[in-house]
Amino acid sequence: MIGAALRQDRRIMAPLALLAGVTMLVILAPLLARQDPTAQDLLLALEPPSLAHPLGTDHLGRDVAARLAHGGLRSLGLALSCVAIATGTGLALGLLATQAGRWGDMLIMRLADLMLAFPGILLALLIAGFLGGGILPMLIGIKLTLWPQFARLARAIALRELAQPHVEAARLAGFPASTILRRHVLPAVLRQTMTLATLGLGAAIMSISALGFLGLGLQPPTPEWGAMISETLPYIAEAPVQMAAPCLAIFLTVLAATLLGQALTESPGSGDPE
Repeated sequence: MIGAALRQDRRIMAPLALLAGVTMLVILAPLLARQDPTAQDLLLALEPPSLAHPLGTDHLGRDVAARLAHGGLRSLGLALSCVAIATGTGLALGLLATQAGRWGDMLIMRLADLMLAFPGILLALLIAGFLGGGILPMLIGIKLTLWPQFARLARAIALRELAQPHVEAARLAGFPASTILRRHVLPAVLRQTMTLATLGLGAAIMSISALGFLGLGLQPPTPEWGAMISETLPYIAEAPVQMAAPCLAIFLTVLAATLLGQALTESPGSGDPE
């Protein structure tokens, strides 16, 4: 038992440390990278890595390290915002479905099923493309792809908790539904949705990068990891390091979030709702 617990702790700590390390670099790097991420100097276009430019320069002579640092702050910040909004929306609708009666429950769940019927990235592309790209359309598109998962999970956990004997006793004792949800249901819902939120973080980063790669995310010259890949793709032969840097940043961040979410899923205290 102790050995299994230690192994599980290691499974959680490794991706957690990687994700924390990426987050700290994203937060601190803009303070350390003194170069202006939007400053252009065509005389320095596609310069190889050097002391002045640790990751070289792009096709417009902009410092890649500075753009990677500032772009990471935006990519990770937007992903966290998308997951936070989707989590809040999904939890609210999932809990509402358990209290809204048969028709209210059916309406909310069928809406969630409708959203899940679309491939996530396709829905985000449609919304961002229809609204013209930018931060707000991107947030709306990614939130629409994520909230149904949280709503379905919150509803399943809430229904399980509402059927517990101590919750039945609280209902018979005359406690209002809001008190029962707040004290007995919401803590259990939050514990298990944190795992889904961690997995959703990786999905959000991939969606933001894909939208940026297609030109539907943050608009130039604002640095963003997906847009950086798109901009340097035609020069991959001349500037492989500049191309690899944002790819590696996306890979490590998504890998850390995914492994952490999987480890939390398999942890003893995160059983799936029946």
